[in-house]
Amino acid sequence: MITCVSSVQLPFQLGARGLACDGVSIQSIVETVGTPAYIYSARAIRDAYHAIDDAFGQYPHAIHYALKANSTLAIVRLLRSLGSRADANSGGEIEVARRAGFAPNEIVFTGVGKSAGELEYAIAQDVGTINAESAGELDRIADRARAAGRVARVALRVNPDIDAHSHPNISTGLRSNKFGVALQDARTVYRERLNVPSLRFVGVHVHIGSQITTAEPLRRAASALTSP
Repeated sequence: MITCVSSVQLPFQLGARGLACDGVSIQSIVETVGTPAYIYSARAIRDAYHAIDDAFGQYPHAIHYALKANSTLAIVRLLRSLGSRADANSGGEIEVARRAGFAPNEIVFTGVGKSAGELEYAIAQDVGTINAESAGELDRIADRARAAGRVARVALRVNPDIDAHSHPNISTGLRSNKFGVALQDARTVYRERLNVPSLRFVGVHVHIGSQITTAEPLRRAASALTSP
């Protein structure tokens, strides 16, 4: 019989005073700050970030942490120290990103229900990119940027009709889903707005779902976007 023992140290382990996180006794944390308390492993976050970053190797890339996952300032600041950028889903999350030390050009503003006030705030902050969900939203961004005397950097969200093989209730990349502009319509949407003075197109946005366990759907989505 062959026994394999993992050399990876889990963030939560039993210690001299019971359960510990990254070697720090949970009991000592409770005695210091009281309860309820939320305890996260900085080491686990660092390891996860480096695993993603290293997977890209030397290929040019930027990782944006989605603040909607957890906008605790200590976590956001830790990720910024590792080299991450920020993905904000609301005006409030843009503010959190700024408080955590992110420069405006390090923030991408996503979200399917951006209010007029949030768009105006994102434009005023001069965030790196505003990901637009539709042609109509591009026009609303253009109007507000023009009124503010600014040029907004934007990316159009494209729906590539790709099945991510995740749970159907969280699927976002199929034609039957309500998100983004159909791939066959995207070029027309871009072309009609390329010369709008208050817009600057800086990319294409695609999100086909969450809890994706293989790279294959992502490869197909990238291929669909780059096909003639």
